[in-house]
Amino acid sequence: MGLGLDELAPTYLREQRITLTLDESIVAPAARRSILVNVDYSDADPEGVSPPLILEVQGPSAQSYVRRVFHTPPDSIVFIPQEGGTHQVTLREAAHNYWYGALRISVAGELIEAPRPL
Repeated sequence: MGLGLDELAPTYLREQRITLTLDESIVAPAARRSILVNVDYSDADPEGVSPPLILEVQGPSAQSYVRRVFHTPPDSIVFIPQEGGTHQVTLREAAHNYWYGALRISVAGELIEAPRPL
């Protein structure tokens, strides 16, 4: 007997099961100031997440890109944006179920470079 479709490609793969929230102590996110993001894994229960986890932060310009690898799931993440504008914060499993969490943060401050048309 062969494997069913649900066993080959389970529907729960690549789901947003990690919750990222801006810490309540951060009232007005600003460039060159620490930003604290809290991480909640309760939607990944009962299995939980499997390290390594990859953090990626992308601001308006390529110079603001940050990538870190965590071998233990963090309860919180601190990063310092180098410019103002919208920053996309993503924490994801490198393998396993490919679960992820994402958060967009509007940061006050100057841009590193002017936006370019696509």
